[in-house]
Amino acid sequence: MREPNGSWSGATGGTARTAAEQDLRYGSGLLHRESGGWPSYFAVTSPSAYRAARPYLDREPAGFGYARLLDWTHLQDIADSVPGGVELIVGVGGGVAVDASKYVALEKGLPLVLAPTIVSTGAIIHSFFAKWKGHKTIDSPDTWPWINFDHAVIDYDLVLEAPYYLNTAGLGDVLCGYSGFCEWRRNARLGIGEPFDESAAAPTADYFRQIVEGFPLTLDSAGGLTPDSVRLIMEAVRDRDAKNLRSPAAPMADHPLWLAAEEINGRTWIHGEFVALSAVVIAWRCEEGVDTLTGWLDACKVRWRPGDVGVAREELLKALEHAPAFMSDASRGNDVRSILRERPITGARFDALWSFLQSA
Repeated sequence: MREPNGSWSGATGGTARTAAEQDLRYGSGLLHRESGGWPSYFAVTSPSAYRAARPYLDREPAGFGYARLLDWTHLQDIADSVPGGVELIVGVGGGVAVDASKYVALEKGLPLVLAPTIVSTGAIIHSFFAKWKGHKTIDSPDTWPWINFDHAVIDYDLVLEAPYYLNTAGLGDVLCGYSGFCEWRRNARLGIGEPFDESAAAPTADYFRQIVEGFPLTLDSAGGLTPDSVRLIMEAVRDRDAKNLRSPAAPMADHPLWLAAEEINGRTWIHGEFVALSAVVIAWRCEEGVDTLTGWLDACKVRWRPGDVGVAREELLKALEHAPAFMSDASRGNDVRSILRERPITGARFDALWSFLQSA
């Protein structure tokens, strides 16, 4: 294993690897083969993830900690429980467990391996992880810590045990980037800001189309996910950072709305599903491309409707009411010039949105 390389502040020292540079290893039976060669290790996981992964492990960890949320006080408690003699930290689970394992590995100065049980999160391909206090991210993202994990073990058999939507949510986390197109097109139509640049948008648009056209071809005859589906989802999540549309004219407000929702409601949702819902809300508000986006999400088996995602009417309303303040919070480096900030969805406008979401 490589010695851990990381920093408690992204603003100081060292180099965090990009998504394209991460070592992702794929295969059936891979976790059993890999874990057989691990030294004494500590697993950062969740009860459901550990139950799923345990039959695939060649041997038990020296200890494990359950990550309930990403609050740093909670994560420090997990780090303090790592027994002496452990030589490796392994993150086993979804996004919460994976990001929690980064904190523990950095705190203990130990190498890190990721063993995701689902492929719905960018945590698998990012070295950085956020600083959380309860359900709220704090400080500016450019000061958040990072650690370069050794590699990620993506075992097809383990990942395919999860409900399909826990994996296809990864495509929601990619396709939500279409919300930037919607804002830019809307503003250009109204003569606000710069004209829409088709040539600048084309690489990302082609990327989205390749995903939407390619994903259904990976499914089995009954419409179920296959190893090819898992790999397509994971590679789409990895490629997103390089292929996202990047322009000041195309604000990506889908993720800020998700963060605002979790902060104001004090709870969590499946990340890729909520940001997909956020993108639909933005497209609807912009009156641009909402049918295209919902068709793409449905073709990729991504849940986005509030009833499927588990978002109550009052929870979405609170998120949208909180969004303008969240998106303009300079203390956290937020300056999201979105329609959700400048023309909020409240009152009768929210009633119309909710009616649309219930009938779509």
